[in-house]
Amino acid sequence: MLNIRTQISNLYGEALDVLITGVRPEKAKAINVYVHGFGTDKNEGFASFMDLSNAFDKQFINIRFDQSGYGQSQGKDYMFSLLKASSDLKTILVYAKDKYPGLKINVIAHSLGMFVTLLAMPTCINKVIFTAIVNANAKFISDFLANRIKQKGGKIDKNGISIYKRSSGAIQLIGSDFWETLENFQPIKYLKYLASCTKVYLFKPLQDDVLPNKYFEDYKSLAIENKNIFYYEINGNHNYTNRQDRISLVKEMKEILN
Repeated sequence: MLNIRTQISNLYGEALDVLITGVRPEKAKAINVYVHGFGTDKNEGFASFMDLSNAFDKQFINIRFDQSGYGQSQGKDYMFSLLKASSDLKTILVYAKDKYPGLKINVIAHSLGMFVTLLAMPTCINKVIFTAIVNANAKFISDFLANRIKQKGGKIDKNGISIYKRSSGAIQLIGSDFWETLENFQPIKYLKYLASCTKVYLFKPLQDDVLPNKYFEDYKSLAIENKNIFYYEINGNHNYTNRQDRISLVKEMKEILN
């Protein structure tokens, strides 16, 4: 079994902290690359990525990494943006293709990791799974997040440095590039492009406790129109903290990946 901890330099010369687990290449069905959400790390919220990679360790190679500015990776959190994170993902995908040639690659992304993946526009990918999709209106997401930060006692300065007081007690700094990239993003446009290259699976947790239940119908409609997009509504909150909900998510994902 693989259990490799390594560092990979991104386009900015920052070391990304990477964990590779699972079966050896000759036994692997494919590679799963995990893309975490906003302000978290390679384990994702409530260790959801740890559970997913553990569930797939006997058949796949799993690659989890901290985006620059978060976790154990180098970089400053206030330098984070969707564009920068998407370049981190591209770096990891190139690494995976070079290190394990011949193996197909799946991308598994959570929450705002969805937008990171869409912005990266990965090609030659086998399947893409978004485990908790984000509202299809990026301006709404930006405004919602800004209000959430203010409600938690933080400070919003979209032209400077915003201060986000996380529930963990950590203080997260957010730079202007984050807001600019987010507010100008067009998820439906990018999703259509990605679906022209690969199959895309969208999971909408029905009891999402983070995101309001708005602007998801566009995804559902797109899945009806596009044969490469599949829309699932599944029980669970944003991070599937209930054990049975997480088990159900893993079951659905195993059917997709197998």
